[in-house]
Amino acid sequence: MRAAENADQAFMEQLYALTRGDAAHMEGCDPGTGALLLSIQYRARQGHFEKLYPYADLAIITEHELPIGRLYVNYSHDEIRIIDMNLLPECRNRGIGLGLLRSLQAQGVRMRVPVRVDVMLGSPALRLLHRCGFVSQGANGIYNAMSWQAPGSEQ
Repeated sequence: MRAAENADQAFMEQLYALTRGDAAHMEGCDPGTGALLLSIQYRARQGHFEKLYPYADLAIITEHELPIGRLYVNYSHDEIRIIDMNLLPECRNRGIGLGLLRSLQAQGVRMRVPVRVDVMLGSPALRLLHRCGFVSQGANGIYNAMSWQAPGSEQ
C-alpha cells in the first residue's frame, strides 16, 4: 500500500466505474455519455469527501506494485472512519479486504476508538463487515451505518 498521488486519479476513476454495478448501466445513455456521467459522479463524490474529511489518508492498495484498490480513511480523536475501501472485482474474495479491516480494527484498539463505515444497502461488503464484528447502527438513506468497537469498550 502507498499514498495516493495525482497520477493515480485515472486509476481511481476507473475503479469507481468498475465498482458501480448496475448504476453504470444508465438507461438510455450511449457508452460515451455513461462514462462521462460516471466521471462527473466520481469527481463530485471525491470533492465531497475532501470537504468533509480534509485530513483523511488516501492510499492505493497494491499487489506486485500494481494498483488494485484504494483505501480512504479519516482518523480523529473519537473514531476511525472508513470513507471508502474498494478493490478491483478480480481482486476480491482473496482476504485483502479482511486484512485491511483487521488492521484498522487493531488501530482502533490502540487509539481506543470505534471503527465506522457507511455501506450501501445490499452491498456484498456487508457480509465481510458482519464477519469482522461490525454491527448496524441503522439505515441512513441508501446506506447502512456500521460500527465496530473493541470488546469491553464503550460504543
